[in-house]
Amino acid sequence: MAIFYEKDGINRRQFLKGAGAVIIAAAFPGIFTKIGLGRTHKSTEYIAQRAAGLYSLDEKMTIRKSHENSEVLQLYKDFLSPGEVKPLSSTSHHLLHTKYGKEVTAYIEELKDESAGKEKVAS
Repeated sequence: MAIFYEKDGINRRQFLKGAGAVIIAAAFPGIFTKIGLGRTHKSTEYIAQRAAGLYSLDEKMTIRKSHENSEVLQLYKDFLSPGEVKPLSSTSHHLLHTKYGKEVTAYIEELKDESAGKEKVAS
């Protein structure tokens, strides 16, 4: 800015421009912070209401735990661990556990290797 290079000091116009710039620089973050805090408060209220609604729906359900669900038990007996209910079988582990991020590509390669090995054994 030219105000730093004046030898005689600054005049009134330069002072007012500089003061105006400082006021604007100080006001904008305050305004945006106020807007952001209002949105955060509204989203926090929404999340609390949504959680309360989900908990009330859960309390009304007759079967609330998956390990007590007759359909899940039948799925384990028929497919995931044939003949018995074994929740930690390798089949259930591979089919029911979720992978995230970099684990996904490694998991896809693992499944490809397993299927290629099974095809070689079958032929």
